Amino acid sequence: MSQWRRRLAPHVTVTLVAWLFATCASPQGNEHRQANGELLNALSREQPHEPSAYTQCLDRRQQLEREAPLPGTPQLDAARAEVVARARSAEVLFFDTPKPGPASARVEQLRKQLYESQTPWPAFHQAYLEYQRKRDVLRQILLTDGYLYADKPAAAALLGNHVVLNHLFDARELVVIRGSQLLHAVKKDAAYFWSDGSEIGSVARLWLFDRVAVAGESLSTPKHVSVEHVREQTGAESIQIERLTAKGVLAQLIYDNARSPAVLTLHNDALELECEAIAPSAAEQVAAARSVTLRKVKVIHQLREAIAAQVQEGLPFDEPKTEEGQQDGKLRQEWRTAYWQGRNSFTFNGDKYSVFGSKGRPRVPQVCVDFVVDTWERLADTRWLNSAEGRGRHVGRIDFSNLGIENRRSVDSLIAYARNKPAWFDVVEFPEAERVAFMDRKGFFQRLFDHRSDFQPGDVVAILGLRDDERLHYHSFIIVDSDPLTGMPTAVAANAGRPRIRSWEAEMQNAPRRSIIARIRPRLGWLEALADPNGSGPTDPEHPVDLQAKADLELE
Repeated sequence: MSQWRRRLAPHVTVTLVAWLFATCASPQGNEHRQANGELLNALSREQPHEPSAYTQCLDRRQQLEREAPLPGTPQLDAARAEVVARARSAEVLFFDTPKPGPASARVEQLRKQLYESQTPWPAFHQAYLEYQRKRDVLRQILLTDGYLYADKPAAAALLGNHVVLNHLFDARELVVIRGSQLLHAVKKDAAYFWSDGSEIGSVARLWLFDRVAVAGESLSTPKHVSVEHVREQTGAESIQIERLTAKGVLAQLIYDNARSPAVLTLHNDALELECEAIAPSAAEQVAAARSVTLRKVKVIHQLREAIAAQVQEGLPFDEPKTEEGQQDGKLRQEWRTAYWQGRNSFTFNGDKYSVFGSKGRPRVPQVCVDFVVDTWERLADTRWLNSAEGRGRHVGRIDFSNLGIENRRSVDSLIAYARNKPAWFDVVEFPEAERVAFMDRKGFFQRLFDHRSDFQPGDVVAILGLRDDERLHYHSFIIVDSDPLTGMPTAVAANAGRPRIRSWEAEMQNAPRRSIIARIRPRLGWLEALADPNGSGPTDPEHPVDLQAKADLELE
């Protein structure tokens, strides 16, 4: 019951009772006695109304608006979208800027040049020249209160893509705090390897915003909280922070074309949803948008698993060790021949290649578009049999060899095919006048941010431009993640040497004259049909295809 109702209720009740007794004493009292008794019973049963979840959350937001704000990271906030696109980063929110400890005048000078200059490479290079044998001093320059932290894009790109753990440490075991995760890395020979976590056994690599220390050493109070759990909880595509306080965070949760004001609170080093102030008039729209985004979260997780398997297998790029002219793409054909003939290796231009990799898994060479198509096929449980299973191809819920694509190994052909399959794909092609080459990094990332709704996890990006040989080259990759605080697409996956998940900077730095020409978005229902182990695969109402048909096993 609201305040004004609590104040008025006693007076209203007294007035009603007085009226009832007057009525009972009047000549017409008998006529109204029964009705009046029912009204008295109703009044006695009346209970105060509890405030709705909507009004409770609005009240909570008003309380937090009166709390003193925390410092936050205004410089990082201003550049965050470009920072996280240029360096693979932990999904965290800083409530204060990390500060360096006391250091020598030379260290402070190098730090200033590295973190404040528009061209930080000379200071970065000089730091390694002077202190590569003094890891403790190098840590003072490259780490800030234990964090790999930068709030300017150029410095972030240098740190996130070039700092290696064994450059900074020589201890046997390290602890790496990544968001709310606590990871351990153990030194073996000249490198550190993860001893736990999802990438156990692989080389340990630092991400921007990671915090690292020697195992057993203490760190100061953390200045960050993880935000990844909020997205998992709610399905929000992004989280717009409005106000940071010690007692809670005001935010807007963005769901496609819907949004809701919210309060987030800290729990076990991570932000979690406390409440959402969803107006009754918007409840249906938010619920529908949340349902869609949660479906996206689920299927993108499955897509990432298909990508992670290829990364773990280390599938080779389809480029011969020895080439006669341009022979990219030739090894897969040779591999297929050797596979079907029962051989375990093959030779091309005098070099020997294995048919199977570790654990007997097929070592299938890939060009960039193979990685895209192979990922979709793996999602649909279409795969080459491993050595223990014999020789064969298990066809699951889709096989692109059966779909009539002019050339399934061509980026241009994939774009054309997707354009003609609107039931399966949404395609955006960018005219030449709107393209920004990667060499104009500021312009490239600004355009990417301005059009971030066109670039979401699961989308395939095609780029085109001149390489060093002055010939036009295509490349393609899959977006696998976005920053929860800005909506900026961040990590991408591709095979450009071997399958890897990297930042935009790392993926495109060898192609500065290339620009984005197209985006292919698999429709959500299509991806779900691929991933559904109980289904038969997607159908195209315009061009029905028997997707369960066996693949044509004749050699190309």
